[in-house]
Formats: sequence, C-alpha cells, structure tokens
Amino acid sequence: MSIKEKQEVQGGDDTMKSYAIWNNKGGVGKTYLSFAMATEYARQNPDKRVIFADMCPQANLSEILLGGNGTGAARLADLIQQRRTVGGYFDRRTRSPHMITGSETSFLIPVHGTNKSIPENVFLIAGDPSLEVQAQVINQLSSVNLPVDSWKSIHLWLRDLLVACAQQQGIENTVCFIDCNPSFSAYTELSLIAANAIIVPCSSDGSSARAVDNLSQLVYGVGVQNDYRSVNFYDRCIHFGLAVPVIHSLVFNRSTEYDKRASKAFSAMFDEILSRAENLKKSKPSSFQGGELKTFTVPDNHSVAIVSSHLGKPLFDIKPGRYQIHDTEPQINNEPLERYGKAVEILVQSL
Repeated sequence: MSIKEKQEVQGGDDTMKSYAIWNNKGGVGKTYLSFAMATEYARQNPDKRVIFADMCPQANLSEILLGGNGTGAARLADLIQQRRTVGGYFDRRTRSPHMITGSETSFLIPVHGTNKSIPENVFLIAGDPSLEVQAQVINQLSSVNLPVDSWKSIHLWLRDLLVACAQQQGIENTVCFIDCNPSFSAYTELSLIAANAIIVPCSSDGSSARAVDNLSQLVYGVGVQNDYRSVNFYDRCIHFGLAVPVIHSLVFNRSTEYDKRASKAFSAMFDEILSRAENLKKSKPSSFQGGELKTFTVPDNHSVAIVSSHLGKPLFDIKPGRYQIHDTEPQINNEPLERYGKAVEILVQSL
C-alpha cells in the first residue's frame, strides 16, 4: 500500500467511532433521521455513550433533544446565551486556533438531565446559529501560511472537542453522531474530518442524484479540475495526512410504499441515485466502508416525525393514538409506526 493510500484510510488511534449524517441537499429528513437513529442506537447499546454533535446553524436537532418545540427552544436559547454550544467552543478556538483549550468537556450536555424521555447515555454538543459567521473566520484562519499546518489544525477543532469528550466518557465505548448542514461550508468540512463514516440520506428526486455527484467531487475529489487540486477538500486532507471519511450507507428516506414495496416512480429515482453511487465506487472504491455500497430504505414516517420532534421523544417512545400539536391533531397508527421503527432498528444494527 502506498503512502497516499494509507493516508486515505487511516483514522487515528485517538478517535472514536463517529458518523456524519450528510447530503449536499436539504429536505431529505436528515435531522429527524439523525435523532431517530442515534437515540435508537443508545437504546440498543446502553453500555455505550452516545454524543450528538449539532453542526447545523438551525440547531433543530438540539431543540428536539432538549425537549421539543417550545421547551427545547427555550433551553437551547439559554445554552446559546451561556455560550455552552459548539459556537461557544469555536469562540475560544478563534483565540487559541492551534491548541486545545482544556475546557472541551464543559461543552458536553447530559441530555437526560434536561429531557427525561432521552436515554441516560445520550450527550449533546449543542448547535449554534453563529456557525454561519464563524465559517468566515475558519476560512480566514485556515488560509494563513504560518504555521504551515494551519489548515489542518483549524479543521481539527470539532474532532479535538469530540475526542476530549469521548476520552472523558471512555473513548472505546463512545459513538458520535454529527448532524451536518447541507452546505459544504467550513463547518461542514470540520464535521466530515471529525467523522469516520458518512450516512447519506436521499429523497426520491433528481437533486438527490445530483447530490451524490456533488459528494463525489466535494469529499473525494472526483472530477476536480487540476487548477483546483491544491485547494479542494480531498487533496488537502491527503496533503496533511487527515483521514477522509468513508461512506457507510445511502438511506432512501421517505419512500412511499404500497404493499410494502416502494412505488415504481420512487424506485426509478432511487435506481438513478444508486447508479451514481456505483460510478463513485468504480472510480474510488476506497470511498465506501469495506469497499461495499450499502443501502437502506426508511419508509414514510407519516405523522411520527412531527409528533416525536414536537414532544422531544425518541421514536421508540411514541405510541399509537391522537396527539395535540398546536392547532392540529395528528393520528399515529400502529402499522406505519412499527414499519418505520423496524427500518430504523435495522439501520442501527449495521453501525
């Protein structure tokens, strides 16, 4: 194996198992899938410590975990004011860009203490709208010539934070789930470098197929023009010896089902997405975990995501029945609830 190949796959002995949930498009149900999947992982693995890192400026995941609509928003606002968020940590790193601060674990929130519906082994690095402004600072700090590894040390900020928190909890027994913003901004680059693997949610539309092509270029450098080789994410990671995360799986999300099979129209679009992923696998087999292209289908969640998010309750804690959500009363039926829950269980068992 060449040095370059080693650099592509190395993960580092100091890191923990970590997943970035990301696609270069919005509207794929990414945040709720992150919530459902990671809380289910916590339920299935009570001996593990599960850390959510909310790297989306909207911070919807944090709001759900902290108690749902209303309650969760108020609790998140308090954390933002106290700067006990990922944005608060980045504030400190802008003053100490090349060294950890020693305060990393103070940003880890035990979620059960705030929301009793969440398993006790779940922790949160809360999201923060200031990530948008900080992205500009990250780009500026990364572009300076001295020290020579500025790009590397700046892009390790999130990984530094998560590793320090995982070491406190026991790094071998800690798993991180990073909810990413669709844009390929500076904070998304930090998120991907902090992850070992990427879970790619897809919806049944043409933009999801194009997003797979975008991912191929943005993360793995496929088709990047030579003029941009020195500045693209993949080549910079290789240059600085940073591991590029592999793709764990594609998750076909929100697929309408009839007689337990995806409708023909949805299947046709997912076939196109799969074809784009196969093209990536042919051109760069090392971009997939174990060299395998894995796919999962998560069926329509109907009203489940609305109720679960509003109440701040995990999927496994939602029961059939009618719920009062603002001025609506969504009905949760047993069959779609079980179908969705089973699909999430199967996905989690693959992690």
